[in-house]
Amino acid sequence: MRGILNGIRVFDLSIAAVGPWAAKLLGELGADVIKVEAPEGELSHYIPPPIKGTAVLYISANFNKRHIVLDLKQEGDRAIALKIIEKSDVFIQNMRPGAVERLGLGYDVVSQLNPRIVYVSASAYGRTGPMAKEAGVDPTVQAFSGWCSITGQPGSQGEMFRHLAHLDINTSTMIVEAVLQALLARERTGKGQKVEIEMLAAALSLQTSRLAEYFATDEQPRPMGSAVATAVPHQAFLCEDQKYLAVGVVSEDQWPRFCRAVNLGELIADPRFATNPQRVEHRAELIPLLEERFRTKPSVWWVIRLTKEQVPNSRILDFEALRHHPQIIQNQYIPDLDTPHWGALKVDGLPWRFSKTPAGPIRPGGLKGEDTEEVLRELGLV
Repeated sequence: MRGILNGIRVFDLSIAAVGPWAAKLLGELGADVIKVEAPEGELSHYIPPPIKGTAVLYISANFNKRHIVLDLKQEGDRAIALKIIEKSDVFIQNMRPGAVERLGLGYDVVSQLNPRIVYVSASAYGRTGPMAKEAGVDPTVQAFSGWCSITGQPGSQGEMFRHLAHLDINTSTMIVEAVLQALLARERTGKGQKVEIEMLAAALSLQTSRLAEYFATDEQPRPMGSAVATAVPHQAFLCEDQKYLAVGVVSEDQWPRFCRAVNLGELIADPRFATNPQRVEHRAELIPLLEERFRTKPSVWWVIRLTKEQVPNSRILDFEALRHHPQIIQNQYIPDLDTPHWGALKVDGLPWRFSKTPAGPIRPGGLKGEDTEEVLRELGLV
């Protein structure tokens, strides 16, 4: 069955993670994504580690695409690019502000050529303001957006979230949301439009609840390790086997069940802990009691007890445990994919399931430029 975006062509002039990941997701929805690179290749080719000579980031961010090479600094290749754009529905670029305009592919040029195109321009800090022309990557945006100030151990100076692509990929998903909205608007109006998306805006949107705390109290939220500011207990506890168990009591009916699970039934009637606001207020008194109790039994023991009482909990799994977990396997969250260049790979699964317009299947990506001749011939450009 055809994907919901079958018939939509995407001109993907993006680099690294933000733009490529968004285009990959559009490909999973059925779009024909044409990945356009300069002869020297884009940034992600040079980020380790590699698989059989190709960077892992490049492989994972460029499934579901056809790959062509055009030297946009040359007039002939730029003319070819414009002809492809004329036959495209979506244009995605995330170069530093001003770079795509210098290549002759700014929105003013592209929209005159193709008024129906949805033109996505992603940047780190936005198109206006004192930082508009600055380049930004995930860690620097984490630092600037306040993210690092609320992450880390209590009493620390804050720390970086070490999953480098966290803000990148969340920005990517927002690009997909915006493209779908713009395509829907085009169905109603017949006109395309420009869409601007910034990593900084995405980072702030992900911190909405912490920003709300700040504006409500006028106090800077502090790093709390694994703990949550607004609920207690809601953190990781070290168990007898030296493994951590994450526990989250998120509703009042879970509190007595939690107390029974950890054999501390006397806390149910303790007025200091009767409600979540009171437990938050008396966090310093409650948490040491719970830490002492969790250290008396191994993590599996507590998983059994808490799960029986229907209290949210999870051991902290590493990737090796995760890949073999039946929940992951049965839901195809990390499926196998045979590729012509890199052999069998474990890849990220489809993030959606549709009953009538299914996404996927995931298709192997390619090497830089390997589809150039096929694409140009198909579009009547050679």
